Amino acid sequence: MKRMIGILVGACALFFAATVTADEGESSKGVALEQVTVTARGIPAPVSGTPGGVGVVDAETIAVTAPVSLTDAAVRLPGVDKSSESAWGGDVNIRGLGRDAVVFLIDGARVNVTTDINGRFGLVNPKDIQRIEVLKGPISALYGSGSIGGVVNIITKKGRFLDAPAWNAETSLGGGSNPGGGDVHQIISYNAPRSWLWGSIGYRDFSDYKDGNGDKVRNSGFEDFSAKLAAGFKWNEYNVTEFQYQHLDGSEIGVPGTGMAPLPVNADVTLAGNNRRLVELSHSFTPEDSLLRESTLQLSYQLIERRVRIDNFTSGAVAWIRPEADHATWSGNWKNVMAFGDHVVVAVVDAWNWHMDSSRVRRTVAGTSISDKPTPETDQTSVGVFAEDDWALSTNWSLNLGARADYVRVANKETEDIAKKTANDASWGGHAGLTWRFAPDWSMTTLAASSYRTPNILERFKNINLVGGVVEVGDPDLDPERSLFFEYGIHHTGRTVRSSGAAFYNQLRDYIVPELIDPSLYRMGNVSKAELYGAELSLEWDFIPSWTVFGNIAYTQGKDKSADEWLRFVAPLNGLFGVTQKMDSGLWWTLEGQWAAKQTRVPRDTEHSDAWITMNARAGYDFTLAGLRHAVVLGVTNIFDETYGNYLATSRGVELREPGLNAYLNWRVMF
Repeated sequence: MKRMIGILVGACALFFAATVTADEGESSKGVALEQVTVTARGIPAPVSGTPGGVGVVDAETIAVTAPVSLTDAAVRLPGVDKSSESAWGGDVNIRGLGRDAVVFLIDGARVNVTTDINGRFGLVNPKDIQRIEVLKGPISALYGSGSIGGVVNIITKKGRFLDAPAWNAETSLGGGSNPGGGDVHQIISYNAPRSWLWGSIGYRDFSDYKDGNGDKVRNSGFEDFSAKLAAGFKWNEYNVTEFQYQHLDGSEIGVPGTGMAPLPVNADVTLAGNNRRLVELSHSFTPEDSLLRESTLQLSYQLIERRVRIDNFTSGAVAWIRPEADHATWSGNWKNVMAFGDHVVVAVVDAWNWHMDSSRVRRTVAGTSISDKPTPETDQTSVGVFAEDDWALSTNWSLNLGARADYVRVANKETEDIAKKTANDASWGGHAGLTWRFAPDWSMTTLAASSYRTPNILERFKNINLVGGVVEVGDPDLDPERSLFFEYGIHHTGRTVRSSGAAFYNQLRDYIVPELIDPSLYRMGNVSKAELYGAELSLEWDFIPSWTVFGNIAYTQGKDKSADEWLRFVAPLNGLFGVTQKMDSGLWWTLEGQWAAKQTRVPRDTEHSDAWITMNARAGYDFTLAGLRHAVVLGVTNIFDETYGNYLATSRGVELREPGLNAYLNWRVMF
């Protein structure tokens, strides 16, 4: 704790000394416009006025960095790290928590899927993303169960209403050397005063990548096809209806590492198919001269089909295993925003039902097939109400209060191994945040929050045969996990400098982990009490016209208080630094470094990780030719071909290495 405080105080002194000094100058770019987040609270708010850690990655950043997956884009935010299980869809870790502790949304629709083998974060093409918004920790009661670690909301691109009708299109071509492969993406839209139409289609195909030693990381390639069709219609000045259909088919997605150590150490795990369908309809009513500012009803249906292949066993009696599951989620959300006096009140009714149906076939080398259901057919239903008051106490002070109550019911169908059981939970969460704008361009925020996570279908009802005759089972009577969270932040949004610092503390109880009952049986249980704490700093400084230096640093520590040992999946001290120049001619370039320190505070059965640093460079040229706008980006990642591993990478008895030197080229044509 003393080390964390020392890092925070020292870095704050350096960062904010630079802030005050640098901001005395003038900027040719004028006042920097602050990013606005729309998911941290019920209404849009500037990041500097939002209590709690919030991060945003926009479409332009995604376009120039050309991430293989959205996880590679999200990890540019301090406090956000990736579990490098595959190039396609590695999971994220936010301030030491990931998987079921992080809610994942695509356009507000919750992605419900088991997270034992990754696959959530590959379910959307990065070139369809308008912005990635990340809530770091349970900073808002809006999202209900599962947000004790945070929220990732993907907002995809769509059309807009324009004063005059216009057609727009964008063609994007890209390719890289490591992983080797390419992608093509096409967008076309029609935008008019009363309606808009949007369509996009994309295809990607990448082979296995190589590490810094030039060794191929087998079973790490992937292929996917994506499409989106959306439309909006403005009935009058007050009523707007929008519809969208999203489609992604992923195939032959290699998983060289996985989040469950007991999976076979001598076989390949592949997502032979990982598909998503989303149908969403929303209607917004925004009257004038009324207490009611906005009323929006959103309905969605999302189906995720997962087909896993475990094969190429090098020993044992098993030839292959085929687990598969369908995850269907119906959801409805009705949000109302009201304003009166110094208060803006948001009231939400939210409901969703997740239906999971799974099966598994095992084939022995002798040719015998065994079929079973690792998890029974189950429904998890959640109904919740949320209310929030954003209260302007004065010109410089504002108070945000929010609370949510949920009723969650989980019910399964009886199988040969698992009896029919129904579990009911009533849970609540709340937050209180205070913002003080104590000087021009400066703000200070504090937040206290209580959150929860209801045990999911797998944790309650799974009955999985692991290797060596070991069985892992759920517990229908699990209690929800609880979180008590505090954060302090300070922010500066000046003409030439944008900087932010935060310190946080997250206490967890009834933490759900597999509990060893006897040598052949693990059962999920509320056996752990844990705490996480840390600090983050970030800075952007336009130190001379057209030149910007940037950087961030994040420190997190976590302790399992019940077992008196360090938590397993907590990233070491890490950060990002760089410099960029944007010229009036349309040319620009960036040189940056990403790094991580050693991680020595690990559980007793976990290896330490080494420190590493990689350097990346990219350059681009934006120009107009033949009436079309062009944007060309040439980039190189891991310039010095560093051989390194991410501490959060989990693998089946092997050390998973990150990609070595990679060169990529992207070309966009727009009109």
